[in-house]
Amino acid sequence: MLAAGACGAYDDVAGDDRRGFRAHLSALRRGEVTSGAVKLLGIGAAGLAAGVALKERPLDRLLAGVVIAGSAHAVNLLDVRPARAVGATLALGAGGLLRGGPGAALAAAPVGAAAALLADDAAGRTMLGDSGAHALGAGLGLAVVGANGRAGLALHAAVLVAATIAADVRNPQSG
Repeated sequence: MLAAGACGAYDDVAGDDRRGFRAHLSALRRGEVTSGAVKLLGIGAAGLAAGVALKERPLDRLLAGVVIAGSAHAVNLLDVRPARAVGATLALGAGGLLRGGPGAALAAAPVGAAAALLADDAAGRTMLGDSGAHALGAGLGLAVVGANGRAGLALHAAVLVAATIAADVRNPQSG
């Protein structure tokens, strides 16, 4: 969560107008490191590191990394209107809390943070920005990883990858 928030904070401060994976990957191919590429690589690496810490098998570690980074990106995509990303974090994290087990303990952090931010975010007094949205999303991803085995991780990873591709194809200016 800290790494995702830090990468998001870098983009909040140093970001440019380019949006979407294609724009940032194209820039990387030309040798230009954009703030979006920093987020992609930094959050991806942090997700994989968390996957290594939480899972034993290589495929599970990889899927965990995809889920954590994909969740961070998904919540950031929702942060376009007041309370949208915070509300999604509360709604999605509530399921993890209710399920119990190791995922519940991990879901408590992003759900608690989102609950604390809800009133000010909804009123437009504060804004999550990339920093807050990526951190909340990474926290949700950690909760999913803690609560699921390989089948659940594969399903979550597939949904997150499909949603990311759909968002980039439908609106290349997202992200």
